[in-house]
Amino acid sequence: MRVLCVCLCLDLVIFTWGRQLTVTSILKPPLLMESGSPGQYEGYIVDILNSLASQNNFTYSIVPEPDGVYGVKDDKGNWNGMMGKLVNKKADLAAADLTVSSTRRTAVSFTSPILHGGKRILVFTPQVPPHNGLVVLFEPFSGDVWVMLMVVCIIVGILLTIINRYSPSEWSKIPEAEDKTNSRESFTINNALFFVHTTVTWQGFKEAPRSPGGRFLASMWMSFVLFMITAYIANLASFIIARTPDKAILPFKTFHQMEMQSEVAYGTKSWDTFLQRSKDPVLNRLDLISRSDPDNNLFETDQEGYERVRDYQGSFAAIMESHVAEYYAGRDCSVMVVGEKAEPTEQAIACSNASLCAELSTSMNNVPLKELRQKWWPNSCGTTLLSEFLNKPEVTLLTPARPLNTIDLSIAFILLLLGIIVGVLMMVIEVYIARKKAQKEGPIKMKSTNGDKLVTEGTDEEKAPIAEEC
Repeated sequence: MRVLCVCLCLDLVIFTWGRQLTVTSILKPPLLMESGSPGQYEGYIVDILNSLASQNNFTYSIVPEPDGVYGVKDDKGNWNGMMGKLVNKKADLAAADLTVSSTRRTAVSFTSPILHGGKRILVFTPQVPPHNGLVVLFEPFSGDVWVMLMVVCIIVGILLTIINRYSPSEWSKIPEAEDKTNSRESFTINNALFFVHTTVTWQGFKEAPRSPGGRFLASMWMSFVLFMITAYIANLASFIIARTPDKAILPFKTFHQMEMQSEVAYGTKSWDTFLQRSKDPVLNRLDLISRSDPDNNLFETDQEGYERVRDYQGSFAAIMESHVAEYYAGRDCSVMVVGEKAEPTEQAIACSNASLCAELSTSMNNVPLKELRQKWWPNSCGTTLLSEFLNKPEVTLLTPARPLNTIDLSIAFILLLLGIIVGVLMMVIEVYIARKKAQKEGPIKMKSTNGDKLVTEGTDEEKAPIAEEC
């Protein structure tokens, strides 16, 4: 047994000692980046390879994968990308953030992990909104609700004026001699709009409508006002208490919360099938939603996803590998990372030769991965991660308070619409009945042909004495 071990060690030394190894990799900061000169590279991967090379006395040359493909196996069992280079013996090592999987283990060997990854969310760092008390007063309702309120105030005022003008039982029909309090002018257009305003502000009013239609419309209007004021005060309190103007707002902090909201769009790389293959139903739904609008949600590279998050300023979030997202967040304070790692994975160096991987794994214990991680993932912002960001005193989580829209307040508007329809209908019926009654019972006086007598139109019995006199 000792002889066998010695032979294996000698074979391994002969295999690696002084040998030039070909390393396939992918250009991705901070793992592998061009250092300026052609064929010269730097990064986390380069430092690891330098440490392994010094321990095992080998040299290496890096050949970046031109298509940036890690490697998948097709239906015929052929591998592409970096995996294809290893399987076809065109490279000795694949040094990148190559995820260790059971399928890949059947084709190549892996060293001990150099990274522990998983998907996370890159978002735009929430900004502290300016303190503006005037804006806060308008936040409980959305813009369309405020417009609708102004429109219905004018409509109700006009309808009260019309009802007052044509209804026979309204204030305008009081004889001028009997109008000691000047109530005939209670519902002119100016006074009707003032009536609407006073009811909105709960200030009271001088006269209420007298006609059934006017009273029904006024009662529905006051019910509408009560509903709207109650909703406004309740939502205003929520905004003031839970969302102070000196606090930044974080839209979500988990994948599940991101799925439940619709204000911030999100996406991932177009060719990344991780979310689709995941056993987590939340991640599956995120993938479906992202691919429902590929032009706006999907991106080709991590750099493109980062730039979209930065430029869209809060309206887009990118799902990417945790080490990539943390790298961008550490260099650019306008973005940050949220969400726990989704289905954590391990990334390692892949080898075309199992013996080589075994030796490199042993040497990996002497590679200062922690120090290299701190070197290439600097945190110049101090708030790269969610936990660090939430510790800042000027930050708070997103409050459930949001402006109420017309859908939220649809019951109130339906109630008012009912009041308008019924009130106008009651006015029409009242006017119709009054006219019929006037035609049937009211005397109509006409001048006689001789101009000296008045003739009253009535029944045949009533007309007979008049005919005899003529």
